Amino acid sequence: MEQYLYIIPAALIAIMCHELCHGLASHLLGDPTPKEQGRLSLNPLKHLDLMGTLCLILFQFGWAKPVQVDPRYYKNPKWGMALVALAGPLANFILAFIAGLIYVLIYKYASYTELIEVILYFVTYFMVINIG
Repeated sequence: MEQYLYIIPAALIAIMCHELCHGLASHLLGDPTPKEQGRLSLNPLKHLDLMGTLCLILFQFGWAKPVQVDPRYYKNPKWGMALVALAGPLANFILAFIAGLIYVLIYKYASYTELIEVILYFVTYFMVINIG
């Protein structure tokens, strides 16, 4: 049960970053839809799908509320949709990579304390969720 103290915040951060990056990519390609719908937000509540979030927390696999985009605003709709689709998973892989670096640095250079153990547990769950 204690693992949920790590899984829940890790899942919320992963969902928020994933969906924010989809919306940000679309916005940068000229689509105002994500901004108009309030999806360019660091508030995880804007991005949560109840069932998908529960699945992510319980099974480390889930989904969020999809960001609506309008590819008609893109100069090249096919290429734009590919970039927007790639942005979310790429964000998760980058977050997992950064978490892995943090884990290695802490494990290698930090003296063991209970706080360090908590941080390592969180970083581990964060990596698993972002890769999943």
